[in-house]
Amino acid sequence: MQSTRRVGLLLVVTLALVFAAAGGFAASRYEDYHDRSEVASELAAMAREHPDLVTLQTFGDSAGGHPIQVLRLAGPGPVPPDERPAVFVGANVAGYHNAGTEAALDLARTLIEGAGGSSADLLSEVTFYIAPVLNPDAHDALFAAVRARRSGNEMRIDRDRDGIEAEDGFDDLDGDGRITELRIPDPAGEWLPHPDEPRLMVKKDSARGWVGSYRLASEGEDNDGDGSYNEDPPEGIVVDNNFPHAFPYPNAEAGPWASYAPEAKAILDGFFARRNVAVAVIYGPANNLLATPEGLGEAADLGSQKFKIPKFAAQMLGFDPENEYTLDEVWEVAKENAFVRRQRITKQQLAQFLGAGPATQFEEDDLEILKRLGKDYKERLKAAGLDDGRPAGQSAAGGMAPWLYYQYGVLALELDVWGVPKAEKKAGEGADEALTLDRLEKMTSEEFLALDESVVAAFLEEIGAPPQFTAERLIERIEGGQATPEQIAKMARQMSGGKSGGGAEGEDDTKITRAREILAWLDENDPEALSAWTPVTLKDGTAAETGGHDPFAEIAPPMDVLEPALKVHTATVVDLAGQLARIEITSLEVIDLGGGVYRIQAVAGNKGRLPSHTKLAVRSRSRLPVRLQLVTGDGVEMVTGQPVKSGERLDTQTGTLKGEWLARVSRGATVTVRVVSENAGRDEKTLTVSKGGSR
Repeated sequence: MQSTRRVGLLLVVTLALVFAAAGGFAASRYEDYHDRSEVASELAAMAREHPDLVTLQTFGDSAGGHPIQVLRLAGPGPVPPDERPAVFVGANVAGYHNAGTEAALDLARTLIEGAGGSSADLLSEVTFYIAPVLNPDAHDALFAAVRARRSGNEMRIDRDRDGIEAEDGFDDLDGDGRITELRIPDPAGEWLPHPDEPRLMVKKDSARGWVGSYRLASEGEDNDGDGSYNEDPPEGIVVDNNFPHAFPYPNAEAGPWASYAPEAKAILDGFFARRNVAVAVIYGPANNLLATPEGLGEAADLGSQKFKIPKFAAQMLGFDPENEYTLDEVWEVAKENAFVRRQRITKQQLAQFLGAGPATQFEEDDLEILKRLGKDYKERLKAAGLDDGRPAGQSAAGGMAPWLYYQYGVLALELDVWGVPKAEKKAGEGADEALTLDRLEKMTSEEFLALDESVVAAFLEEIGAPPQFTAERLIERIEGGQATPEQIAKMARQMSGGKSGGGAEGEDDTKITRAREILAWLDENDPEALSAWTPVTLKDGTAAETGGHDPFAEIAPPMDVLEPALKVHTATVVDLAGQLARIEITSLEVIDLGGGVYRIQAVAGNKGRLPSHTKLAVRSRSRLPVRLQLVTGDGVEMVTGQPVKSGERLDTQTGTLKGEWLARVSRGATVTVRVVSENAGRDEKTLTVSKGGSR
């Protein structure tokens, strides 16, 4: 099984390319990328040459015995580095996302180079933890003699559950040094060449008259003779499926239980030892700044498992609170409930509401932050001449990023660094193209208003919109700023039950279009990544063909192509660090009430553009609240109440936490008030009491 986060197109469409390649694939293609030992050498050099800024740490070791290294970057400042708000940047937990490693290294270099100037103020207040290789065992697959994407560590597992471990892996049948695709002629097969683009293999479709003529697999033999190809490769647990949130049990590649993989366990322990992390950035195949997170989906709820419905909800929905039901059974009834429909409650939200599985949706307040950050991110991409509209991957259940957000309690940004750009449309192209929910969701208001009214009307009819939702009214709302295309798409998706709607282009067509874009880009920019179909004979005598593109071509481009994206992502992370919540005491007053008793009033605020906690962290209580404390002793004694005032979180800039105490204070004593938090820093102010008040 392959992780749903993998960028490859095996789910629905697989590129099968014919390219008249002259000679073998250039061995130097990835020479500018850093292998595991080169990363270790560079990190060691940074720590050796900049001991005042850099500390080299480790989370632990991988299954193969390789250290998971973390660079701590922090300049001199009033608060110790491990108590300041921190940004964690981790790369390549997926195992095959080496572009992320390069982005992490670029960030470290940039911060160090600017430590004497542009980065100095930031590094005095914020700590960076940078881990360029979170999955060391898989990282060097990019540099192997035979390249194949790899996500698993060095543990050996029995993926096909036949009692034998790792007995059916990939084979380089054509000897080109990379694992591509294998197609086997078969009249009963599921696949065929696309009628308009024969280099593209697509699934059969009777509605279109597409008849299958091939079986399709990754390149290799059926080594164990069970009729399947490469289903039990010599790699172990997929690290990025082995985290606790919505752990995808049962799934052999995810492991028997969460944190079974030593890498996942080490990362969990590393974060629990660093509670000052305020924001995490994960460089990998997903990107939640290009596209709004869709949640973890049904893989993350109880699905077919049975549970009891809370009594109040059972009464509302007409179920017996003493019986057990599956979530699917409850949803079939609940989706027709007037309240559920009126509030547009999704199946995932219902599951959370009923306690039937883990949280799978971002809190609305946290989504708004992501959207704001995403707007700035896309502007940087545009300014650098990079595509801000290309498709973005999504997180999977059991992943590191979902655990960071849903359980560890921080905003987790996922950034894929680079992807094949979308094909540019010619002037005027697309104005009369059928409108789909996917297309609508990514449109700007200006692009929507450029559509012909008939296109909008056809879209509304296709999704079965109520009569009051006319094309004219919709255009007026967007023109007047009362709604955005993204908001309309969200509402339309709920009305249509989540279907694409609007024209013939659904999920399959979207993937085919994307596959053709990748093919065209490689043709023009990276033809060495393409292999011709090559006849091969399998060991059982079967005639077949191998062909396709290098397994890393769509995510690890030549370095001259990647470098502009590295700069954009470094700028994004540095800007994000400057927005972190940083708490401070904005005022302190000590008022003499007579008889040695004083009223002490203090206000703490947040000078960052991000809140001290995510909304979900408040809901889940995964973070300690912000505490405002009167320090007693040494001539300061409480008269009434408790010395600590707490607040769940401080919102951005306007958020405050107030404290007021009555205390007996000796003349000449010092009154100290302190504000502390786990991941927004700390501050304190002092006043010396004199007759009549403080000074």
